[in-house]
Amino acid sequence: MLKKTGAIFLFFALAATPLLAQLGGESTYNFLKINASPKSAALAGACLTPLHNDVGMAPHNPALLDSSMHNTYALTYLAYLAGISHSSLAGAWRTGSAGMLGASVVSLNYGAFEAWDEAGEENGRFNANEFVVGLHYSHSMFNFLSLAASLNTIISQLERYSSYGMALNLGARYRSPDRLLNATLSLKNIGVQLKPYYENNREKLPFEIQLGIAKKLERAPLGFSITLNDLQSFSVYNNTQDRGSTLDKSQQSESVATKIAKEFMSHLSLGVEVAPSKYFYAMAGYNFRRSNELSIAEGSAGTGFSFGLGILLKRVELIYARAIYHAGGATNHFGIVLK
Repeated sequence: MLKKTGAIFLFFALAATPLLAQLGGESTYNFLKINASPKSAALAGACLTPLHNDVGMAPHNPALLDSSMHNTYALTYLAYLAGISHSSLAGAWRTGSAGMLGASVVSLNYGAFEAWDEAGEENGRFNANEFVVGLHYSHSMFNFLSLAASLNTIISQLERYSSYGMALNLGARYRSPDRLLNATLSLKNIGVQLKPYYENNREKLPFEIQLGIAKKLERAPLGFSITLNDLQSFSVYNNTQDRGSTLDKSQQSESVATKIAKEFMSHLSLGVEVAPSKYFYAMAGYNFRRSNELSIAEGSAGTGFSFGLGILLKRVELIYARAIYHAGGATNHFGIVLK
């Protein structure tokens, strides 16, 4: 069994080898990278949770769908930054031996804006919204591996500019026989902008590779998760402490090992989950890249940290999470799961 486990992790590691791809500012539909799940937010963007399943993560990795989610529905609301609201509805159903089927609708509402012309005259009001409608399928193989795919239709309406596209998410999940160890691989937003905002100006989608590992402790209600984000590109580290010093000697003299370590940490987010009773659990996480890029000179003020809690009732699960993005703002995530 040890050899089998090692082979699975080797497969995941090779499949997630960094490739050349897009980062922020080089693609469209970047709202696709916002994870609707409050559990994922509390665990600093984890792509799976160590102690509890979450149908709300299925739109990002459909391989997380399993038989325990049959007839489960998740409704989430995110009070995002600058008055932006993000909401989602997801559900999953077992289809016998064929596997698991899921569906989701995700909405991002930027709010209402006043329109002004070049002469400074008010010209009415307009709205900006974006949506994703997804169908998800997952199939288990060999009792330890699940392979899955999602087909997403993307619709964007920004004032008088509209666009739509299609994207495919592919996922794989390994679970150890004792169910204490989980590993997932996801390739997200493989697709095309079918109708661009401007004619003959098609943009790339925010393709991303994620690798996640979650481990439960056998004799304690405690679990840990590690997620590697943006594995499609090695270079994501942004030296925010020396932005204005293009001739910074200390940066030039950094060793190769130091640069590699900084790049690795920029891909990394950590999470921990504890369940002191069967009715309650708590979560916390830390995102290194968020802390590095959004902290200010006066101090980090907790930037990069996140936390959350959940209450488990007979057929209802209530979830809250808060993620600190910078000294002046944090996001609040609310979720309800009906079983």
